[in-house]
Amino acid sequence: MYAIDEGLQKINGEMVETFHREVIDGNTNLEVEAGTTGYKGGCCRNAGGRTYLSLLCLSGDFFFGPIKDDDGNIAGVTIACCGDEGLNAIMKALEFAHEAIDDQRCDVDD
Repeated sequence: MYAIDEGLQKINGEMVETFHREVIDGNTNLEVEAGTTGYKGGCCRNAGGRTYLSLLCLSGDFFFGPIKDDDGNIAGVTIACCGDEGLNAIMKALEFAHEAIDDQRCDVDD
């Protein structure tokens, strides 16, 4: 079993409870942190919920890079990894993030 730590992140003035763990597969090591306020009845930063996801590579062959739009603004992120251990680690990290956010979203599924 692995240890799960709780944390808080502030997103646009709202506090988000997060869950954090380390994912290790062979020589690959990632930290993942995820959480959400759940649904808040709005579709933008003024009224909607907040969701947080962070991935940090401590060891392994990963690339994290920004995706820019036509105006040069960062609009997304690229994640690439190499090797079977990288594949396993990213899958475990994303699965943990999915479960953490899903558990917090108040079980509403439209």
